[in-house]
Amino acid sequence: MEKIFVFDLGNVIVKPMNVKKLYEMLECKVSFENFYEYFKSDKSSDDIHRGLISTEEYIKKILKFSESDKNIEEFIGIFTGPIRNGLFKNTVDLIDRLKKENKKVCMLSNLRQIDFEWFSTQYDISKFDNLYLSYKMHLMKPDDEIYIEMIKDLGVSSNSIYFFDDNQTNIETAQKLGINAYCVTGDTIKDLILREKFLK
Repeated sequence: MEKIFVFDLGNVIVKPMNVKKLYEMLECKVSFENFYEYFKSDKSSDDIHRGLISTEEYIKKILKFSESDKNIEEFIGIFTGPIRNGLFKNTVDLIDRLKKENKKVCMLSNLRQIDFEWFSTQYDISKFDNLYLSYKMHLMKPDDEIYIEMIKDLGVSSNSIYFFDDNQTNIETAQKLGINAYCVTGDTIKDLILREKFLK
């Protein structure tokens, strides 16, 4: 049975962004606590991850809430540059090794279009056989639907899929659907891959 390896992006391939630095560089006039809560939990955050609003509309909402004097272009410059912390070398090396062994590698991620565009400048996305991106599918983990769509598209049984994500709720949903799912980060994934002998 062919094994298909599916990776989350944030905190598995990509190191978490520096939200405090984003706050500081935007020169926000609200408290960091309020900004952080808005950035993580406002409906606009859910909408942009589901691709229901445009990047421009999303940025306008953040700038308005934070009372920042920055414009959209300045926001994009900050969001795709100084606040980014790069990729996890361990995960990138493992994906490269899986590809060399002719394994099928995919991505399943909740992300904004602007995040994916930035990632595309950091890594050769053609190495992914399939991309399952929330903003394109208008679905998000941990909803069952996004996993079901992925399984259907891959045309395999769910137990052929090996999924790596840093969120336990996402893992539990995947496991409920018969996917082999592991809660890891870019710091811990190497030990798991080697322990499970996914590589030769």
